[in-house]
Amino acid sequence: MSAGVCINFVSPQPGVRVLAYDLAIGLPTFAFLVFLAWGLKSSLRKLQRSRSHIMATYYGFLWAITVLNLFRCILQMVQTGSSHATLWNVLWLLTRFGMISLETSVVVYLLQGYVASGRQALMNTVVVSGSAALLETLVKVLYIFALHVPLFLYDPTGDMRWSKWSFWLLHGLAAMLCYAALLVLPFTQWRELLPAKASFYRYVMCMLALYTTMTVGSILVGSKLAAGYCVFGVALWLYYASYPALMYFTFLAEFFADEQLDIDMLYYSEMREAGCFDDAYDDSFG
Repeated sequence: MSAGVCINFVSPQPGVRVLAYDLAIGLPTFAFLVFLAWGLKSSLRKLQRSRSHIMATYYGFLWAITVLNLFRCILQMVQTGSSHATLWNVLWLLTRFGMISLETSVVVYLLQGYVASGRQALMNTVVVSGSAALLETLVKVLYIFALHVPLFLYDPTGDMRWSKWSFWLLHGLAAMLCYAALLVLPFTQWRELLPAKASFYRYVMCMLALYTTMTVGSILVGSKLAAGYCVFGVALWLYYASYPALMYFTFLAEFFADEQLDIDMLYYSEMREAGCFDDAYDDSFG
């Protein structure tokens, strides 16, 4: 992959048609959207039976992020004029806000362990993850519209300057530290806070590897090495094209695929409708 292709992939330019860039992200996103649509009926039926606010929230949010990501790709392919830079930036900001909210919510929710009930844990998760994503979005808005540092687009005045890549470096380092800490926690007194499933730790290792790659790419580009665009571009593509699917298959797929769980939820729903459970027990099902 040439440096020129990587530059267009990492920092697209309004006024320049970057079809390969949008297809590289748009096609996997569309494929995952088709997958979600294929199982929509059965998924909604299971959510209705379980009445799980947590699963319903994550499932709905996953749909919203996937549709928004695909919409951004399509609009970016259609609106290619240089006058559409503001529109591109707004779409990027919305997409990143949603994905960061989703990514942060996974960590926040799981770290609560058994401290809060299902509904309380969900409320805490929404508030904390939403606040974190909003704060990061406001910083990006300041960079893009006040300081005129195009974080998402090509900078014709010098795209390799540290004023741009220091942001992505700090972002990558912060995420690296977070996921590295999650791998260390099982060996500490706080290990009870984390789930015991191996799939969770595979997810954490994938995210740690992704942000490590992104951080290395940021350092290389900031150091005026064009090869860094390719390193950063790989991480960027993996994040936008595969994160929603990674999140689904790590945390939601088992819930929607477990036939025994479906039977249990149907039994529970029938018993609940008969008035066999009080409100306190109902809260434990989230």
